[in-house]
Amino acid sequence: MSSAVVLRSVEAVGQRPITRIRQAGDHQLLVEYGDMTLDLTLNLRVHALRNELDQRPINGVTETAPGFRSLMIGFDPTRVDREDVLDELVERQRSLPELSSLVLQSRVIELPIAFDDEMTRQAVQQYRITTRPDAPNVVDGDNVDYIVRYNGFTSREEFYTEFLATTWWNAFIGYFPGLPSLFALDPRTHLSAPKYNPARMWTAEGAVGIGGPCVVLYPIESPGGYQLFGRTVPIGVDHLGPDDGRDRLNPAGTNLFHPGDRVRFTRVTERELLALRQQVFEGTYRYRIEEGEFVVAEYLAMVEHSAPRSAEVARARAAAAARVEVP
Repeated sequence: MSSAVVLRSVEAVGQRPITRIRQAGDHQLLVEYGDMTLDLTLNLRVHALRNELDQRPINGVTETAPGFRSLMIGFDPTRVDREDVLDELVERQRSLPELSSLVLQSRVIELPIAFDDEMTRQAVQQYRITTRPDAPNVVDGDNVDYIVRYNGFTSREEFYTEFLATTWWNAFIGYFPGLPSLFALDPRTHLSAPKYNPARMWTAEGAVGIGGPCVVLYPIESPGGYQLFGRTVPIGVDHLGPDDGRDRLNPAGTNLFHPGDRVRFTRVTERELLALRQQVFEGTYRYRIEEGEFVVAEYLAMVEHSAPRSAEVARARAAAAARVEVP
């Protein structure tokens, strides 16, 4: 993207990456951290700024929407001048505390998952029949074995164990309303898979898939391009109780998930999942959500301590991926 669209920038200092503020629409600005790289600390900075704007609002700022390393900010030009918003954002960015001193509000959500279920297999089979019969990511009617080979696992059970042992960080909601984008907090459990090419025309509601390092949960039936490997309970707002998932920035509530949530999965059989889904539709299911805090210093210490092992895992994953055909 051309530097001409950068309206303001805050230079990198110490551990702080460069911050660029871009024009992103008639009444929108985009605060962007660092360079285009998969670094979860950039997302933590996004949430730190979002929390700062939540606690100390800027007059005329009407909404914020986090991405992985950026924060979209909408403002009302009848209430505040763009230059004033830019000045305030630069000042706020410079005054934010060091990353290691941050403690972010972060709920823990526990969800059931049934692996290799009938509905995700149906979506994969439909894709093979109607879109791409020779798709290398379709093996025996599903994507699971492709994910296993791409990540260098020896069996499905090894993949399932690794997935279940991982705590997943909800970096942002996208690419359509209600779809959480989850990333592994522990770099030693890094998973990845290439996306479909071309995309599927149908995905079951509740399906769980992975594209690149990102795991998503489909809140509605939709097209999709992530490799599917399981299904969970409905996560759309129509199924939520009064205490299940109302966003503090949107009291009317649109999502089960908030940006900055942590997600853990519990394995169930497909029969058990169908029973739980029935409870959701009957209004008797209670989503398991615990309020909590995410201490960034503890996360940074874990990343540093595990760096040698994380590098070994990354090399092994890359070697396995190099032996697998990409769709």
